[in-house]
Amino acid sequence: MARARPGQRTRAPRIPEAVEPLGNGPRLPRVYIPRHRLWEQLDRATEGALTLLVAPGGAGKTLGVGGWVTVTSIPQAKTATWIQGDDPTAAAHLERLVSADRPADLAATDAWPPLVIVDDAHALPAATVRMLDQRLSRAPESMRVLLLSRWDLAITRLVPELLGHFTILRGEILRLNDTESAELITEHARTDHPDVIRIVSERAQGWCGALVLAARTVGAARDPVAAAEQLAVGGAPVADRVASEVFATLGHRQRHLLLCVAGEGVVSVSTAAHLAHDPGAGDVLDDLETTGFLVTRVATPTGDEAQSIGDLSYRIHPLLAEVIRRQLVAGGEDVARAKGTVARAVRLDVARGRLQDAFRRLVTVDAEQDVADLLARHGVALVLGRLSRVELAGFARAHPQLIEARPDTWFALALERWILADVEEAQLWCERILGHVAGQPEPAEPAIDAVRVACVRLWRALLGLEPIYAAIGAAKRVSVASREHTSIPDSIDSAMPILLNDLGVAQSWLGDLAEAEANLTLAVGLSRSRGLHTFAINSLTHLALTEFMAGREHACVELAREAMSLAETHTGARLRFTPYRASLGLLLGQLVDLPAPADPSGLAERGQSIHSADLSVQFWSRMRDARLELMAGSAAAAEQVLETPAAYAELVEANLPDHLHAAMLVERAFLAALSSDRGSLRMLARQLDALHALGEAALVEGLLADLEGDRRRAASSFETAAADAVYSQPPTRALALACHAQLLDALGEPEAAMELLAVAATETEVRRNAVPFLGWTRQGTPMRILLPRLGETSSSRWVREINETLADVPEVMNTFRASTPTPRERQTASDSVVRPLLSPREREVLGELARGATYADIAASLFVSENTVKTHVSSLYGKLAVSRRSEALAVARSLHLL
Repeated sequence: MARARPGQRTRAPRIPEAVEPLGNGPRLPRVYIPRHRLWEQLDRATEGALTLLVAPGGAGKTLGVGGWVTVTSIPQAKTATWIQGDDPTAAAHLERLVSADRPADLAATDAWPPLVIVDDAHALPAATVRMLDQRLSRAPESMRVLLLSRWDLAITRLVPELLGHFTILRGEILRLNDTESAELITEHARTDHPDVIRIVSERAQGWCGALVLAARTVGAARDPVAAAEQLAVGGAPVADRVASEVFATLGHRQRHLLLCVAGEGVVSVSTAAHLAHDPGAGDVLDDLETTGFLVTRVATPTGDEAQSIGDLSYRIHPLLAEVIRRQLVAGGEDVARAKGTVARAVRLDVARGRLQDAFRRLVTVDAEQDVADLLARHGVALVLGRLSRVELAGFARAHPQLIEARPDTWFALALERWILADVEEAQLWCERILGHVAGQPEPAEPAIDAVRVACVRLWRALLGLEPIYAAIGAAKRVSVASREHTSIPDSIDSAMPILLNDLGVAQSWLGDLAEAEANLTLAVGLSRSRGLHTFAINSLTHLALTEFMAGREHACVELAREAMSLAETHTGARLRFTPYRASLGLLLGQLVDLPAPADPSGLAERGQSIHSADLSVQFWSRMRDARLELMAGSAAAAEQVLETPAAYAELVEANLPDHLHAAMLVERAFLAALSSDRGSLRMLARQLDALHALGEAALVEGLLADLEGDRRRAASSFETAAADAVYSQPPTRALALACHAQLLDALGEPEAAMELLAVAATETEVRRNAVPFLGWTRQGTPMRILLPRLGETSSSRWVREINETLADVPEVMNTFRASTPTPRERQTASDSVVRPLLSPREREVLGELARGATYADIAASLFVSENTVKTHVSSLYGKLAVSRRSEALAVARSLHLL
């Protein structure tokens, strides 16, 4: 390059044809420095399946790759598809591109697959990175992807690198050499003075973003050489040194716009014009973009605020965003003007119901009072918003005096902590709210309305901190009064979905299921009408569990599926507990339906955290675990689950409501019947009688009489149970009807038995609960005999399903009789016997012994001689420390070997 006189500006090399946007990639700046080292590496690396370019913000990744696609001879690069990693649709778009089937006519060519370039790949969801990693290992030929990231991604490296499928390029390759630095400094500093070039190069050390910032700062000074020498003083990084000076190089209009859009990251022209109150914002952004550093054009609209397809968007460079942030902290006339302009724009958005970014924008420009006003009036909507990612607690910690003086903001802060399960912090806010309300004179208009106070009391009641019936009564009064009021303020109106939801949750826990259903249904509708879609899904899952407790399992399944489907489109912290609650309701409903899940334990999301106040979920999670253990074949393990105190909530153990206590006792009674535990059945019947659950107590007495062989007494008890059943869960009436039918048929009354069985089928059809037909009696006629007879006289599709599904399923009592230890066996099993290690053949022999097979039968079944069988039996007896078959089976059951 020809040298110019000191101080004279020269022209840097260009790529004229690259000025316009390349497909959907970046638009290159007016003056562009070729990056030959990077381009050579990309030519080689992108021949493989996956290339990862890692470098910090401001290193020039985007523009470097953007220039490469204009000069490379690789055909795929010319038509490369650009994806922005932080775009909400990036994951789906990328997966669709890399998983497309390869056209047959291109199978033998290198023209496919096309190149996909992902900018800001560090923002991709973890699931998308895992998908790329799996395809890299299993089908590398199906993709060609270039990832631009600020840090390493979780990609398996060793084998793909050895095979040539994966290449990683580091930021060092993007560092400007002396010649490139000199050309860029000359352009931005408007001088080629050697001292300026030397000082700026030394300070920037080849880093593109810092170099441009420093060069622009120096170039704006009256004496560039003196400015450069001043820059050289001290050891702070260039970005720190130029932060307070870079704005002086921009025009007043440019500074104002950048200050107004500081927190956006990516901003559309329409949004910039709105926030800066500048109709010409697009021209300002276009002018800033020509530098190639301050902003970069994004070809497609980003975000919900893009007004039309032609609404261009721009990405603010990370280093520039840092400069703006520091400028906002420093304050000044420009900052004050920007705060006022943004506050005005936010007020317009709020008036139009657009709260999504209001809080973040006001916090960015440090408009404290406006933030407080927003929290007071719209805090509930902010916390429950579908796309809300704000943390109100951070603002409260940063401005304690302001928040202390604004009690009307406290409920929003408490609500955020409550939803995020920070119960301790939420309770501190609740105590402040109740203390403030108690200290206010009655005639004065309170800063915290009655709806919020009622919500706070319900939260505390669900944690056991105040009487729950009193809290529910107060909430019901406030709910009715608020709905009847003709002029409800916005603050009350916005909190009503929370009150109705929490009231329904508390009522559901106590067993007031009809009112709980009504309030939760109203909460769903009100949330949807207010645009609080994530909270509507939350209420929907509570409603699903309420339907289950009310004996409407099929409705529970449908609601849970609806909630899970909606949750897929509404992700975020506000749904932290909702998916688990939905999955719990879905599994509980499916376990009793036909056909039952093939592997129900695989569907259970165990180990998930449960909200401290979600008492019903805690209870039914435990019941689910017990049922899964039973379905896995171990009644003893199921009983142990129910008998082990719950570690997560002492309140659940100490104060179970009657309807849940009865459900727990009946569940334990059936497990006791399976293990022939007469003592436990007597005790459980007395406990149910003490709860005034007369039908449930009679059901347990029927199981006891059946166990003792008294058919008449058992039939009478089941008849009483069917007539006096109190609760819907478990299905006591249907269970009693089915058991009564079995016994009546065994007693010689087949017609009466069929009538009762038909009633049981009718009552369970809507619920789709097949549990009563699994065969719960020892003395009655097996269900596999009764159900086909019922099918001959019934046209019910449900009866047909039961017959088809349960035709080859053995009776529950018979299934567990051989594998469940009796109480006597548990007591008499030798304590000194250590659980033995049986060989596979010994386990097979033990199973045949439990079936009652003879040695000859076992030999024929296992294709061995009788002498071999005797040898295995002798070894088995030795390991179990027994001398005969009955003792061996008793010990095996006690040690859960069967």
